[in-house]
Amino acid sequence: MATSVDVIERAEPRAVSVRWIISARDDLVWLIGSVASSYLLLVLYVKGVLPLVPMVALWAILIDAPHVFGTFSRTYFDRTERQNRARLLWGSLLFFAVGPLMVYAGAGLIFFFLAALWAYYHLVKQHYGFMVLYKKKNNDLAPVDNALDRLLLLFAFNYPFVAFIARDPEAMKRVPAALHSGVNGLAMVLLAGTIVLAIAWLGRQVQRAVTGEALNVPKYLLLAAAIPMHWIVLLTPMPHKPIAIVAILTIYHNLQYHRLIWFHNKKYSGTAARGSRPTVREGSSLNTKDFRQKYGAAELISRRLLYYIAFGILFGLIYQGPRQFLGYISLKNGDGAQSFATQLGISFLWGYAFIHYYLDSKIWRVRRDPSVGKALNMA
Repeated sequence: MATSVDVIERAEPRAVSVRWIISARDDLVWLIGSVASSYLLLVLYVKGVLPLVPMVALWAILIDAPHVFGTFSRTYFDRTERQNRARLLWGSLLFFAVGPLMVYAGAGLIFFFLAALWAYYHLVKQHYGFMVLYKKKNNDLAPVDNALDRLLLLFAFNYPFVAFIARDPEAMKRVPAALHSGVNGLAMVLLAGTIVLAIAWLGRQVQRAVTGEALNVPKYLLLAAAIPMHWIVLLTPMPHKPIAIVAILTIYHNLQYHRLIWFHNKKYSGTAARGSRPTVREGSSLNTKDFRQKYGAAELISRRLLYYIAFGILFGLIYQGPRQFLGYISLKNGDGAQSFATQLGISFLWGYAFIHYYLDSKIWRVRRDPSVGKALNMA
């Protein structure tokens, strides 16, 4: 009888795998369902309900800058991180000098072009990061799937971005002249690659189903949320599109990140990932004073959600307040021309974003940093 049962169990593997990063409710609302925020901004802006300047300024100060602060809350404000990653954190401050130096050298156009590319790459990289977390959670790590998932994201996110640049005169003005002739050709290559990879990827999912390999449902839901949204936003005509899409595309990214940061930052109070009971960490029972001593300001910032929000908005006023003002002055010029002083100021403020992009590429490596995997309950 036991042998028969074993045979039956082996013959009926799980058809699907549904393991979440935080929980089903949190993931579906914040990591997947929050894509609705991008669609909402798109509709309100295209229909003329939400004017450009208020939309971008409020998003930047109240939502985007606080998500940059989220990175700082677990790096510069974390005493242990400052000690363990001193060279990385203090060396990253050099990014504040990159923009002004390039502007002084007469390479302002190149700087802002590269900054925009890095900003978009950062959005794509976060979607890739969440996909990898779902792959690890659901043991979806076969080499062929890893390769297809990575390539599909690379092509499916980059085609609509390049196609948008090729079709939008305002966007093309921000591209160095030497690259103009290649934009349309690159778009066509990316479109062809996306179609081929999509067919191959779908074929692989069919193969997984036929052979009884578990289907990674959270990964599918994430891709179904993120990829169509980028295509719809980037290919929809709208006024002042290069400015408007920054808020429309990024708000989804922001909300995802805020939820992940808040989940991670529970470690600063010893709060259990799915409850409020204190946990024992690193072999010792720590109280609030111990956590404050160990983590410094990070413990205060993450002690209450209200604290995290308040500190984030304060940071938004300091960082994005001046940046939005300078951007508004440039917009009033009509053709978007910027004075040398305005370019200098905006290029310096880009340093905050660059630090965020760079640190994010280093601090979420679950495999290399066991403390991150522990904080995110990746075991």
